[in-house]
Amino acid sequence: MEQKKIEKSKLKSIVAEIAHDLGIDKKLVRQVLLLTFKEIAITLLLKGKPVMIRRFAKFVVAAASIRKIRKTKQKEKQK
Repeated sequence: MEQKKIEKSKLKSIVAEIAHDLGIDKKLVRQVLLLTFKEIAITLLLKGKPVMIRRFAKFVVAAASIRKIRKTKQKEKQK
């Protein structure tokens, strides 16, 4: 029976390498990296810069919208 070679994604390879080098859990490394990329994308969006981060753009736009809605609701409650 022929086995297929399973390729790791670039993100998984980076996560595995960082986790191995630092001796910490892969899940934690992945969460930190994803949060970092999201924060970078949000910062770029808020500054009006073009964002070309695949798969994160929609989430980032949604996250920025949610924050704006929350701020608006908090201001309304204070009045």
